[in-house]
Amino acid sequence: MIIIAISPKYKADIEGSVVDSHGLNTKYIHSMMQNEFIHQGSLNFRFIPLLFPKKHVPSWLQNTHLYRWPRDTEDVLLRLLKEERYIPPPVPLELTLTIRPVTLSATATL
Repeated sequence: MIIIAISPKYKADIEGSVVDSHGLNTKYIHSMMQNEFIHQGSLNFRFIPLLFPKKHVPSWLQNTHLYRWPRDTEDVLLRLLKEERYIPPPVPLELTLTIRPVTLSATATL
C-alpha cells in the first residue's frame, strides 16, 4: 500500500516545471505510480490518496475513494490493515435449495 499525501506542493511538483531534486523525485515517483495504475486497468489496488484540499488531487486519482485527513484516520488504518469496517453476517453451513418442476402449461405463459 502507498499513501499519497496530496498537498499544494505535491500538485505543483507533479504538474509544474521542476527545479529542485525533491520535485524531480516526486515527479518520478508520481510517474511510476501512474504507470502502475494504468497497467492495472485503472483500478486502484495499492494507492491511498490522503487529501488536504481536494483541488490538488491528480486527475488520474479523482475516480478513486479519497480519504480526508484527519477525519478519515480510522478508514485509512482499516484500509492499510485490509480489514472491513462492518463484519458480514455468517453464511450458514447448509444452504436450502428448492426445486420446482416446470409444467408445460407454465412455460407457455412465459
